[in-house]
Amino acid sequence: MLKIDHFTENFILILVITSMFFPTLPIGVDLRFDDIMALLLIPILILVRPNFKINRIVISYFFILVIVCISTLYGYFLLDVPKSFRDLNEFVRILKPFLIIIAVSYCDTNQLTKKLHFLFRYGALLIIFLGFLEYFNILGIRKIMSIIYTGHRFEDLERTRTILTVGDPNIAAAFVLFFITYILQSMLLTKNKVRNSLILLLLLVVLLMTSSRTLLIVFAIILFASLAYHFKRNKFFSIIIFSLCFFVLILLINQFQYLTIGFSTFSEGTNTSMLQRYKQWSEAFELFLKSPYIGWGPAKEIHSTIVDNEHLFLLRRYGAIGYLAIINLLFGYVWVVFRKRVKIKNMDIFHKRIALSSFFVCILIFILMMTNNFFSGYQLMPLYIIMITIVEKKLKTT
Repeated sequence: MLKIDHFTENFILILVITSMFFPTLPIGVDLRFDDIMALLLIPILILVRPNFKINRIVISYFFILVIVCISTLYGYFLLDVPKSFRDLNEFVRILKPFLIIIAVSYCDTNQLTKKLHFLFRYGALLIIFLGFLEYFNILGIRKIMSIIYTGHRFEDLERTRTILTVGDPNIAAAFVLFFITYILQSMLLTKNKVRNSLILLLLLVVLLMTSSRTLLIVFAIILFASLAYHFKRNKFFSIIIFSLCFFVLILLINQFQYLTIGFSTFSEGTNTSMLQRYKQWSEAFELFLKSPYIGWGPAKEIHSTIVDNEHLFLLRRYGAIGYLAIINLLFGYVWVVFRKRVKIKNMDIFHKRIALSSFFVCILIFILMMTNNFFSGYQLMPLYIIMITIVEKKLKTT
């Protein structure tokens, strides 16, 4: 029997930190340090006496794993998909959140929520620091970060877009929005308004540095939704924070030409990025129609991993059944929050911040999936799955 003194909570915290801030290992295959850590959960969980209860998330994710296996085998044996080690690697990566869900079930949620608060608080400061260093290319760090996290040299691009530690400007924007959402809830739920307001505004500037048009719109939606939810008990401050964010956007948005040009060309129907996406979406949808129920599996040897719309990407890979299973996992939490809203209002401050942040992040996830990957993106998925597992576990025990 393995004796644990908050070991699992610390292990999970380190795992999510590595998933968000560490690059892919340079060993010739698409493997991350957090993938290895997740696999290490298997012997740890075997050595611990099972004490978790089967819940919505466990059942939902187990069903996803079954569908992934069926889709993969169906593709191999009935659709002549070439067998590939990369497909196996995909399954291992998809297995990671399931192991995390089980591990969180062993945790003291009071301890884990406090550790996540530490991550959000100091992680936000790190994002601000790295964002400004990269954007202004202080000490040539843009080249260093682009090589470490992408293998490409973004410093040669005509328009600078911050990629942070995720290697893609749009995912970097989603990364920043995770922290913005949590800081926003903290600001509206606690008395630390001045410090959190400053952090929020600086994170907003870093969001502008990513020049993600879609995620900037998502920020506006989350801001409106959060302020509307908290307006009754924070009327004056809600108006203040809205005014400050609006002022920052008006003052700085013209400094980021990629944003302004993108909005202009999109409205004119001449945005080359969107035109390319339309073509990718059409191809993915045509493949989905050829195997509409359980898809093709990962099929990495014959299908592109770039679709720029995860809704269509998942439909192509796992069919309508797999897609609905994943949507149920990600957004079934919204229904849980609505049903248990009274319990959530009475939660302690640490759990309540996690619960509300996860709820508003659902807006981010759904819209992000229209142009990028979330479930299949790996870097943001572990944090979200930890957050909703904590909340649903707490709701079961109160």
